[in-house]
Amino acid sequence: MTIPSAHCKAVAKHSLSVFGGDLKIQAYYDSSKSISVDLLTTVDTLHLGVKSIGTIGLSETPLFTDEGEEFATRVELCAGALSEELFWENAVASVAFDIKKRQRYVMPGDVIVGVFNEYLKNPKMPHIYLTIPFMWNGACFPELKFASLKVNWLQCIAIHEEERVFIEKFGGDAFDDLLSDQEINTLDRNRLPVDLSSFS
Repeated sequence: MTIPSAHCKAVAKHSLSVFGGDLKIQAYYDSSKSISVDLLTTVDTLHLGVKSIGTIGLSETPLFTDEGEEFATRVELCAGALSEELFWENAVASVAFDIKKRQRYVMPGDVIVGVFNEYLKNPKMPHIYLTIPFMWNGACFPELKFASLKVNWLQCIAIHEEERVFIEKFGGDAFDDLLSDQEINTLDRNRLPVDLSSFS
């Protein structure tokens, strides 16, 4: 059994302070078994039947800009999902693996393409969109500061292909506004795409 680093212990403690509840931690591995990430999960603290998921230790990986400079912040991922949707943990782990392998910086508004194709047959929403966390703590997921680095969280939500195209064209801020204005329930795996008619 691997002993968690002081960094990972601090990340887990910070996440739990935001999520609340009793935690479960499990290690996930990529297909080659060469990369792993721990996920923290708590249940029923957001709403009954809803779980909170957070990566632990992704922020030990430095990320770099296209110019090769280290990005100013490290990242961890979080997600809210219905408790019975067991594929969500695998999807979040897959995004973490992608970030670890590429080591390219990620920001709110980025899309990780085709994640759910690995775990669901013909998913209505195959992609994961990264955004500022909005489900917990009054839409405030505080930054975690260490002596030599800082860590911020990005929330994963599932999106439709037409939403991915919209984000590519108009940007994440415009998409976030539509999600908010139309009061989209991002926990609903069968939700319709946002109404994009105002941008057509």
